[in-house]
Amino acid sequence: MKLNYRNIESPASETTIIFLHEGLGCIEMWRDYPEKLCKATSCKGIVYDRSGYGKSPGTLVDRKFDYLHLAAYELHEVVEYFNLKDFILYGHSDGGSIALIYAGLFSDKPRAVITEAAHAFNEAVTIKGVLQARPLLEEGKMEGLKKYHGERFVEVFYAWNNIWISDSFKNWSIESELRKVSVPNLIIQGKNDQYGTLRQVEQICQLTKGESQSLKVSNCGHAPYKERTKEVLNCSIKFINELN
Repeated sequence: MKLNYRNIESPASETTIIFLHEGLGCIEMWRDYPEKLCKATSCKGIVYDRSGYGKSPGTLVDRKFDYLHLAAYELHEVVEYFNLKDFILYGHSDGGSIALIYAGLFSDKPRAVITEAAHAFNEAVTIKGVLQARPLLEEGKMEGLKKYHGERFVEVFYAWNNIWISDSFKNWSIESELRKVSVPNLIIQGKNDQYGTLRQVEQICQLTKGESQSLKVSNCGHAPYKERTKEVLNCSIKFINELN
């Protein structure tokens, strides 16, 4: 496989957690959270850079309306490459949307889905947050992304930023895919998320067919696993350990 990835081994279980990063993310930006969750649940883990991110080849130039669906099909290639039969999807932001799309397209594949700050639809606060982030790059305040994406960090930023404020994306929604999700899911979101309201959680839980749990984290923004690690980790551990 051409994508850059990291395996987390566990001799105690055949269940694998696949971690799907955010729209500006990569393997390293998860920090040690995947290892903590896998160790606590005795699961194996796979963390990978999607095409065009981190150390994976590819380009994000001219991103199209269906980029999240294309990423779900790329995820399917990862599942097939590792011949995974028992796996849980854990996605953050864009990664959460990709996990839900995948679970709708391939409803017989994943055992469960966990999302943080997943987008089910585009809303006014999302566009506002993205617009407010735009000057940060121009002011040199996004240089930290270079550590993770190298010189193409500007490409990564604009691929994320441009699509969410484009006219073609204003009415973007994954409602039809959510209605096909039949696996248990844990939907996590910070109450102070600058890119989405709690309506995202409510719609996901309402539309999916599988048993839904939610965690709405107080005093928390867009990255609960970083901002409220202990609370999010404990909830995720409990959810995984209680899966049949």
